[in-house]
Amino acid sequence: MQKNIINLITLRYFFSKKRTGLISFTSWISIIGVGLGGFALMFTLSVLNGFEQEIQNRLIDFESHINITGDKLTQSDLELIKDSLDPKTIKSILPSVTNKAILTTSYKDAVVKIKSINSVSRENMFHRESIIIRGSNSFETSISDLPGIILGYRLVDQMALYIGDTVNVVNPLKIGSTFNIPFVGKFILTGVFRLDLFDYDDNVAFIDIKNGQRIFNKPDEFTEINIKLTDYKLHKYIIPELEKIQNKNYNFHTWEDLHKTLFGAMQLEKYGSFAALCFIILVAVFNLTSSLVMLVMEKIREIGMLQALGMNRSQLRLIFLRLGILTGSIGLITGLSISILISLLQQYFKFIPLPSVYFIPYLPVQVQGLDIILILFTGLLMIIFGVIYPAWKVSKLMPLEAIQYEK
Repeated sequence: MQKNIINLITLRYFFSKKRTGLISFTSWISIIGVGLGGFALMFTLSVLNGFEQEIQNRLIDFESHINITGDKLTQSDLELIKDSLDPKTIKSILPSVTNKAILTTSYKDAVVKIKSINSVSRENMFHRESIIIRGSNSFETSISDLPGIILGYRLVDQMALYIGDTVNVVNPLKIGSTFNIPFVGKFILTGVFRLDLFDYDDNVAFIDIKNGQRIFNKPDEFTEINIKLTDYKLHKYIIPELEKIQNKNYNFHTWEDLHKTLFGAMQLEKYGSFAALCFIILVAVFNLTSSLVMLVMEKIREIGMLQALGMNRSQLRLIFLRLGILTGSIGLITGLSISILISLLQQYFKFIPLPSVYFIPYLPVQVQGLDIILILFTGLLMIIFGVIYPAWKVSKLMPLEAIQYEK
């Protein structure tokens, strides 16, 4: 019975028209402010999740899921790794020779990472037509007998290159003394790729694996073995299986390990955005606190009468706690619901485009349940802390003073 009375009084105060217009106005400002804070938090985190997911998908699609390195890897190591894994979990196991080299032209030089791959790896990496923006994904050309090289579009623009131009690849490890002549490989630019990924479009070049073994003096050897899984999440179970291989000093790296800096920066951006946007809700909570304090002053005689009728201080405190939480929660849940609706519509229908300067044509959005729970928890926590003071102030009123209070 007492709970019903408390709920009834709470709802009456919530829906009643206050005599002082400012109180009503401040309440609406509080609801709108909390709603805007919840909306901004949810939508911002969803957009950041979308960009992170887009980059992650591109990396997973382009790179290997597990990268194995070691001293003097050979074909026997490749076969040993193949035999130790379940074929159902493996999409491909392919070797590569990766090393730093100097790229030279008649205009400019650049230090790049040369990734030497075979034809299967090349087809897997450049299977999407949108990746190659000029030329082709082949290491062969009809205009020259020289082998082909595929470069990123930023590197090509920096070095003022065009399809069919000649590029020299110098192995810097062979530059030791005046009498040590470095090996120089001549290549024809056959293709230009665009990934819009950190450290790829301006720092990586692709050549055939046989040419890479020749330039870096690694006949019949590899520097890496690249494993692509049927599901990239399986790497947590595959690596323990690989570690069981005896008498082999292999080093294992997942696609996450190779890009810790990039994803770490994106996580830091999410944390910073969350902390900054929480201040919108905090400011709205301050408005809510002032609104409740003014409501207490407006209803002070009624509060005194309730005390005289037998309502104790804890019950009065509970009324205003519920009133404040109800007011703040309406704003938070409304703003959050609108944001989730818009985010889901954008996630599936992509109606918000982006300018052509960005690497994707639409605003990427990814709604995550954990973000919803975090925003609800943080918002409700701030609202509860904001209404504690008005509720405490009500519990300190004396019945006689409250009844005789003159406005």
